[in-house]
Amino acid sequence: MNGATSVCVLGDLNVDLGLDIPAFPPPGGDGVAHRQRLGFGGSAANSALMIHRLGLPTSLLSCVGTDVWGDFSVGQLIEEGIDPTHIVRDPTQPTSLNVVAVTPDGERTMLAYRGASGQYSADALPVAALSTARHLHVSGYALLSDPQRTAAFRAAEITRAGGGTVSLDVPVDPVTAVPETLCRFMALVDTVIVGSPEAQKLTGFSDDVRAAEALAALGVSLVAIKQGADGSLLLRDGVMVQVPTHRVLVVDTTGAGDSYCAGLIAAELAGETDLAVIGRLANCCGTAAVGTTGAGANLPALADVLRVARLLSDEDQAGIERTLDVLSVPAR
Repeated sequence: MNGATSVCVLGDLNVDLGLDIPAFPPPGGDGVAHRQRLGFGGSAANSALMIHRLGLPTSLLSCVGTDVWGDFSVGQLIEEGIDPTHIVRDPTQPTSLNVVAVTPDGERTMLAYRGASGQYSADALPVAALSTARHLHVSGYALLSDPQRTAAFRAAEITRAGGGTVSLDVPVDPVTAVPETLCRFMALVDTVIVGSPEAQKLTGFSDDVRAAEALAALGVSLVAIKQGADGSLLLRDGVMVQVPTHRVLVVDTTGAGDSYCAGLIAAELAGETDLAVIGRLANCCGTAAVGTTGAGANLPALADVLRVARLLSDEDQAGIERTLDVLSVPAR
């Protein structure tokens, strides 16, 4: 592991209760699960874990309650080797609990109360860590409300002032709830990662190419649009690349987008300049994630990512292994 590299991830840490159900019930109905799982989750926590597994020392900037769920989620994170130093505890709100219902097609439906997550404030920011970090990754959920929203803006400003880069993952809810805030935040962002439906809704364009161009016009250096089973589209400096991915059996989509973010960030911090290679590593991380059950500690290990990479051509696989070598992660 390259100890000189550091990544801070700002966003939610919560407890995930995963329920495998035969079908999502209609209003007033029952969804009786045939299996349940309990572990930590949250978009930011998931990305932090995968970034760590790809070889980058990672610290999570988040807030949990003073309850047993806070103890549980932080303890689980520590077991995975994520730095918990900058996780704060709020006595006024419970730790965020996320109920994840997964149907046989692997699609997940989430019901959550953000609780303490939204209480992370600018006063809690580790200024010294952000000033020396190579990269800050922000989950878009952090922009939903204050005080966490203000903390995200301030964290980005501190990181950029220290010479680091910033990325933003744009999830579903903020696109509807705070589109103006998202666009304003992008003035502080080097890389934006967003799903195809969200990109189109945010920009008002009905195709990914024009949506990517519109996002780049906001000042973002690299735009990555996640396209599910079709792979992803990347745009940087006027160069656009469509990166396909292999279709695999979808077990559970929970955490797939978070894993994609981790792969893209790792490739960039490894100094990779080839957009196709960056997209392939990100795709492999996301694809590996849909083949595992649940998020958090159940997200794919490096070996799982490499198994997906070996479905690629020898040349494409070599690009991914070159990136991992820079991160001092054994490719085999």
